Amino acid sequence: MRKVEIKGMADFVEKLSAYDLLSYHAIFRGQATEGNLLPSVARKDSRVDSTALEMELLAQFSRIGVTKISSHHNTVWDLLVLAQHFGLKTRLLDWTSNPLVALYFACASRKEGDVFVYSLIADTMLLESLECNPFDQGKTWVIQPRLANERIIAQHGWFTAHPFSKKDKMFVPFEKHKEAKTLLTEYRVPSKLRREIVVSLDRCGINKNTLFPDLTGLCEYLNWKVENGQFPEPRKQVTPSDLNALLRYNSLPNSTN
Repeated sequence: MRKVEIKGMADFVEKLSAYDLLSYHAIFRGQATEGNLLPSVARKDSRVDSTALEMELLAQFSRIGVTKISSHHNTVWDLLVLAQHFGLKTRLLDWTSNPLVALYFACASRKEGDVFVYSLIADTMLLESLECNPFDQGKTWVIQPRLANERIIAQHGWFTAHPFSKKDKMFVPFEKHKEAKTLLTEYRVPSKLRREIVVSLDRCGINKNTLFPDLTGLCEYLNWKVENGQFPEPRKQVTPSDLNALLRYNSLPNSTN
């Protein structure tokens, strides 16, 4: 695996130009820690074969959540992706086709210190059909999900699907796979650059509000702007009358929120 330290957001973007020549399918992952590219179901103990438990959890997710699950989710892969996005521990690992989204997730993490972005050249690892069974795959696949979820659309979401290796008797961290030597690159982001990069990404429209397109994402984004001195001084004091006028406007049939 190639390792690179970046000197700033512009340097990171410049280094990405190589992917235009190398591959059409490059995906990226940002995280607070170095390595240990394992899905959430394997992080507590990678030596446990969780396949039976995963299938039972997914069945319960489908049964109990039936009124909340769209009919667009009509394969087991679709269901697995949906469960992953709402926090169920699965054998999927989150990636994105947008490198700046990965950079945001790395730099905006709460953990202090250097953070990391991983890039994967995915051409030879793409799963061609989502009609197969996720739980009987013998290798790690790259999954392009159906765009049936607002967060997946906003985050340009992709996934890797990781099997329990019967040979090694564990979930093997992806950076230790033989493919990682040529397909994986690690970008280290020094701690001192993180705040500056998050502010620059916000100017480019990559922030909590755009990546989590719901009211929770909006509120967390507004809180971040206040806490980091990014909230502009109001030109005039907002009054209760102003708020009431906004509420009346928002309730009109043709108003745009």
